[in-house]
Amino acid sequence: MQSLLRERLAHLLRRAGLSASQAEIERYLPLGVEGTIDAMLRYDEEPEEIDDAEIVRLLQGDNPRLQPPMVSGWWIYRMLVTRRPLQERMALFWHNHFATSASKVNDGRLMLMQIQLFQRLGVGNFETLVLEVARDPAMLVWLDGFRNVKGKPNENFARELLELFTMGIGHYTEQDIKEAARAFTGWTFSRVTGAFVFNRAQHDDGEKVFLGKRGNFNGEDIVRIAVEHPATATFIARKFYRHFINDIDPPDEKVVAALAKAFTESNYEIKALLRRLLTSSAFWSERAFRKRIKSPVEFVIGTLRQVGVGERLREVNLSAAPGQRVLLAFLRLVGQWMRRMGQALLYPPTVAGWDWGTAWISSATMLERMRFAQVLTGPAIGAGGRGRIARPVLTTLNALTGDATPDHLETFVDRLEQALDVRLQKETRRQLIDYLQAKGGLNALLASDRELINGALQIVFASSEYQFC
Repeated sequence: MQSLLRERLAHLLRRAGLSASQAEIERYLPLGVEGTIDAMLRYDEEPEEIDDAEIVRLLQGDNPRLQPPMVSGWWIYRMLVTRRPLQERMALFWHNHFATSASKVNDGRLMLMQIQLFQRLGVGNFETLVLEVARDPAMLVWLDGFRNVKGKPNENFARELLELFTMGIGHYTEQDIKEAARAFTGWTFSRVTGAFVFNRAQHDDGEKVFLGKRGNFNGEDIVRIAVEHPATATFIARKFYRHFINDIDPPDEKVVAALAKAFTESNYEIKALLRRLLTSSAFWSERAFRKRIKSPVEFVIGTLRQVGVGERLREVNLSAAPGQRVLLAFLRLVGQWMRRMGQALLYPPTVAGWDWGTAWISSATMLERMRFAQVLTGPAIGAGGRGRIARPVLTTLNALTGDATPDHLETFVDRLEQALDVRLQKETRRQLIDYLQAKGGLNALLASDRELINGALQIVFASSEYQFC
């Protein structure tokens, strides 16, 4: 019974979190599935010990300006060590939904403010979230909202608000976009503080006709009308379905309709939509179990969390120079590996975000996924202080043999599967066991043979099974 509960909790934490170590799953066991869902949704009640200002300060160092890659490092740290996994999962979801790239914004401070907005409002009210995104300085730069003025409206934000952020294509006209753009004129921000500014002199306060409604609408009105349009709840529900349930097969439209209904009836509360989804039979069905391809963030962060790197990072002494150097080098390395696999945080390729699902997989990205084993076994990190975080990972893998040394490689592979939260097919297990036997078997494992464990991990990471979450 407990093994089934562990399996269900692991599924929940892969999808609604960023995967979990066995120690983290142990902490959730007494709560059961329903209690864990409730605790994850009420994450604001979980004390968070992360000092954001300190991490950002360390990453910025002596640089006069906060650069976007520094913000990526801060976010990677949060993803690895957080005890509020749903908070970072939702920040990632909304980062893709309201895709804003630092390639154009080119200001780490503004990108930091936007990610913190997603962390703060990620499970709140959807209308409130959309409105705050519309006022967000990074978005105002990204979609040229600060250039949108009376007499010369810029339609970029209005178009994406309707096409990508709320109702989706087919439910509005070009005239609706033009009228919405007029309503957002005069919305800008302070270059000094980053605060939203409404320039009344540049606002078009004339009458507008939007989605069949007539009035002297402003931006707040446009957001409200767009969110309340019937197509919006379905559009968002379908996106949640693909992110949390299955992004390979076509969505089950009956499930999507049920999710949209719950979303609408809750007055567009994201937490209510999530609760309905996470407690649905669809989420716990075979159609959902390991039926989503891991994004690079899920692959890298998930693997590191599974083998206990999050707990190890919490132990690093950030008040001392050696600990600071270890942390900075490791965060840079993690960001580099995600980028090599095709996902650089804060740099979505288009306003539509990243292509998920099978788009993550190619011969080049699969090679990088396989090579990621080097991070866990040490050589890619190098000698000296930078290896201090990787070495305990190797120790964790060796410790899978337990106090009672296994007398068969099958037992070791069983424990490796548990540690990495994967269910290998017979062919992959046989390939792995044959490899271990050829390289010295249990004796080599117990001798902490770095090359042997690196090769074993490469077999797992290259398997089709490990690409799914």
